[in-house]
Amino acid sequence: MGAGISGKNENTAMVSLGLLLPMRLFMGLTFLYAGLQHLTDPSYFDPSKSGYIGHLITQYAIGSPIHDFLMGVVQPNAVPFGYAVGIGESLIGIATLVGFLFRFAAFAGLMLNFTFFLSATWTAFPFYFGSDIVFVMCWLTLLLTGPQVGKSVDGILAKRFHAFSWLVRSSVLTSAITAPANTLPNDVQVPLAKRANLYPKQVLEVNRAFDRIKQQFVSHQETQTILEFVRALVISLGVDRTDTPRLLSGLQTIIDRRGWEGT
Repeated sequence: MGAGISGKNENTAMVSLGLLLPMRLFMGLTFLYAGLQHLTDPSYFDPSKSGYIGHLITQYAIGSPIHDFLMGVVQPNAVPFGYAVGIGESLIGIATLVGFLFRFAAFAGLMLNFTFFLSATWTAFPFYFGSDIVFVMCWLTLLLTGPQVGKSVDGILAKRFHAFSWLVRSSVLTSAITAPANTLPNDVQVPLAKRANLYPKQVLEVNRAFDRIKQQFVSHQETQTILEFVRALVISLGVDRTDTPRLLSGLQTIIDRRGWEGT
């Protein structure tokens, strides 16, 4: 039963993360394509062409809530801003696809699309006819969920170097302890705490220590249930392996004094 529950939780987490992969690929490819298109379009930087970035900014400023910023700051420096947008879109697209500095890329994409929403698509009516507000919500979702640990450079860095663990912090992670071969069929599979992911060998040692004690109470279901709760508490708190023997020794002493096995 416990194995089924832990397996279900793990599969649910994997499915939840997997559902975000199409959105991540779409946003990354869209931004990479937009950036390359801007950088390779000669009319985008040519004042004599209708597609010139300066002409577009003038059109976008009409009725925009950031009209003064567009006409006073962006329009006089249209070409540098055009290059900044093109390069920024390309870098955001690449970072999103490979999962490198994922949250920074998602935040940058969110701010860029929000700026486009206030300018290029501000006059779209109804508002959902404009794509930028939809992109803003997509970036917000990716920003809040973080990178997919198994499918990102951030995840690889965090796994190999503890100093980079902040890159994936607060991401949706669920894992389960692998049951030893000699455990009982009704053993409870204890979900690993986030901190426990940092010391899998210690978790295995804790499990083995608890299993040794449990073998002494095979016929006492109530004691086994209490041991499983204590096991979950030890792992969830991230108790160091040097403290575990003392904790187990004290627990076994209490059990022996109560004489639960004989009851």
